[in-house]
Amino acid sequence: MRWSTPFMLAWRRAKTTLPSRARLAARDAIAAALASICAWVIAQQLWQHQRPAFAVVTAVVCLAPGLPSHLKQTKSLVIGCALGIVIGDLLWQLPDQHLLIRLSAGIFLAVLLGAVVGPAPVVPIQSGVSVVLVLAMGPSAAGGTRLLDVLVGAAVGLIFSQVLFTSNPIKDMGRAASTFLKQLANGLDLIVRACEAQKADAAEAALGQLSLAQESLAALSAAVGQAHASRRWSLRGRLNADRLAFVTRRYDRHALRVYATALLLAESLNRAASHTHTPPPPALSRYCRWLISSCQDLANQPTVVALKSDDPLAQMALWQPQPQPGDETAALPPDWHAAHENAQQLESALRALIGSRDA
Repeated sequence: MRWSTPFMLAWRRAKTTLPSRARLAARDAIAAALASICAWVIAQQLWQHQRPAFAVVTAVVCLAPGLPSHLKQTKSLVIGCALGIVIGDLLWQLPDQHLLIRLSAGIFLAVLLGAVVGPAPVVPIQSGVSVVLVLAMGPSAAGGTRLLDVLVGAAVGLIFSQVLFTSNPIKDMGRAASTFLKQLANGLDLIVRACEAQKADAAEAALGQLSLAQESLAALSAAVGQAHASRRWSLRGRLNADRLAFVTRRYDRHALRVYATALLLAESLNRAASHTHTPPPPALSRYCRWLISSCQDLANQPTVVALKSDDPLAQMALWQPQPQPGDETAALPPDWHAAHENAQQLESALRALIGSRDA
């Protein structure tokens, strides 16, 4: 059982994270494929280049998935290419007896100036690569010709990223939050079942499964960072700046709180079960299962954050009646008090995340 636990955790991790990564990258992959065709055709028509590979490469680089800003990537790419081509053309004026010395000096100068001109890593990278191509292929093949193709690819990339295939930051954050809440619900469900069955190995595996939600939290944080960048660098982001600011603030403030309280709840349940050698009290089990059900219901909503004060998602009681433990919960054994308090903290964190007026 123990040797198979890492493989089971790896399988659950892949099953949860890989589909979400594919969904997030699908739009950019489609945009890159279509933009490559457009860049190739436009470069052929404008400059009569038979194989404008640089235009296609530029479009792909500008539309790569996971970038916080396609506009900033495009600008940095053009600056780096132009700088590298200028340096490469100047180096061609020097004697070619010592090619390697000229190559190394050109790369040093291009990377250094690229880092000074543009703080983005793509600027010195493209500057150094452009110097290498100019010195290897000659200025006629990789100088001004390459720059023209780069300009075409950059223009096509901008059109696709800012107009045709603009991402929806609200939906991206919603998908990331759904994955995050599903992993929390799965981990809490496993820990509750393990504590009820008094299985120490299963409880440890459940804690490992719950800790995997940290990657989903990181994906949510990345989506929030992209939403922040889109407010400045994309057309859709500028049009929805106020709404994005509200949603990103709520995720920034409360997503980590939800994760932390869920971990505390799982740890306190496992610790109390191991100390008392008894399953959780029925009232506490029902309370935890209601929290698990609430996380699952939230994950199935199109948006987790309530955007208006009268949004029906702002009340958890609309999904499932709120439990009323009463005297039964007040009479919990002392070892289970910490678990109950952490469960209440998780409920408060969930209400704060969705914008409930009761938070």
